[in-house]
Amino acid sequence: MVRRRQPKTGFMSSLPMTQRPSHEDEGQFALWRSKCPASAVDSLSVVVAHTEIPVGESIALLLRLRGFAAVAMSSMENLELMLEHWKPRALLIDTRLCQADDFRLVRHAASDTAFSSVLIVALTNIFPEESPQDIKRIGFDGLCRRPCPVWRLADVLDGHFHP
Repeated sequence: MVRRRQPKTGFMSSLPMTQRPSHEDEGQFALWRSKCPASAVDSLSVVVAHTEIPVGESIALLLRLRGFAAVAMSSMENLELMLEHWKPRALLIDTRLCQADDFRLVRHAASDTAFSSVLIVALTNIFPEESPQDIKRIGFDGLCRRPCPVWRLADVLDGHFHP
């Protein structure tokens, strides 16, 4: 239980920490496809690719605090270089990074067996150019619209990694 002080009365109330707003709207947050790990190794590896370095680093930090092995990247070039040598369990990609080359990496990953166990989630702005249906059609496995509820993202990743 978390104790919170009421601003005007000074009264202390007890609220469970699990009282969080619902983010079940597919337009805000969705996971369409689940992927099984390629090996028995229980890896909690996540790569956050975001155009805004502080945002990507913050998401990665919050995921690390929840027990994930998370790193942040800020360019598609660095992400592609890393993916040539190592595949994480999940990729969280800011769609602004992919728009310049028409989501080439995501489209390729959707049909490449090397990515068959990598969950790819789109991180989008609140008013993106792409609809959730477009995001799904491009090849993303899920969607998290900004402002991204990182606690929700962590809960979904945890549920995905530990079904």
